[in-house]
Amino acid sequence: MSFAAYKNLFLALTPLNLLLTLLVFFKLNKDFSTKFIVLSLLIFLIGFSVEAIGVATGVLFGNYTYGSVFGYKLFETPILIGVNWLFLALSTYGVVQYFTKKAYWLVLLPPILMTALDFLIEPIAMKLGFWSWEHDVIPLQNYAMWFATSVVIHSLIYFFRPKINSKISFVIIGLQLLFFGTLHLVVQQ
Repeated sequence: MSFAAYKNLFLALTPLNLLLTLLVFFKLNKDFSTKFIVLSLLIFLIGFSVEAIGVATGVLFGNYTYGSVFGYKLFETPILIGVNWLFLALSTYGVVQYFTKKAYWLVLLPPILMTALDFLIEPIAMKLGFWSWEHDVIPLQNYAMWFATSVVIHSLIYFFRPKINSKISFVIIGLQLLFFGTLHLVVQQ
């Protein structure tokens, strides 16, 4: 059976997948301190805000619009996009902190990982209607802005120095790579 037969179900379950991923991360991370909740809210707000500004102006990432896959929108930007930034930022930080505790690596390597993930996700997301780019071209400034925003977010994470469960971080990032890598193969057919 082809992917086309499951496409509508997949798209309908995407918001649930984002929320479940975040809930699993928080549950297994086991840090419900005020400090971690404040950090999480800040990451969510930064991620959502840059996306909302980006959609409204086209200045940050380039000209793009969101489809309806992620559900409810505020300022033409899905609320769940902040959730995506949140679990990707915390998970990439968790992966890198497993290998090093040095500030410059914790501020630079997770953004490289996040930008690489975005590079993998962008073409598939367009084909599935998550979002669309003007003239169907993903501008380089999108990746530059992903990296720059990620540096700001990971600097903030380093400043807060939360306890992040590296095991769940590896699982989440591994599943993202596997999922979107598989979609590359399936959707291209």
